[in-house]
Amino acid sequence: MAALALFGVGFAFRPIGALVFGRIGDRVGRKGAFLVTVTLMGGSTFAIGLLPSYHQAGMVGAILLILLRILPGLRPGRRVRRWR
Repeated sequence: MAALALFGVGFAFRPIGALVFGRIGDRVGRKGAFLVTVTLMGGSTFAIGLLPSYHQAGMVGAILLILLRILPGLRPGRRVRRWR
């Protein structure tokens, strides 16, 4: 159940990602927004691989895992189109 909740955290942040990266895409351009999101995705995935276990770091490791799962959750929201 905890693993499902962990994926749910990333899914819940998709609308926020659409707002943030939609604005970045409007100001900087789609290529700039894409580069930022790909960098966030790769960096957070790499950092998840380096996280200590619960037995090594306790709750700090679990909190860091949740925070790092939020970053990839922001990225897919970038692709939500706005109707003009």
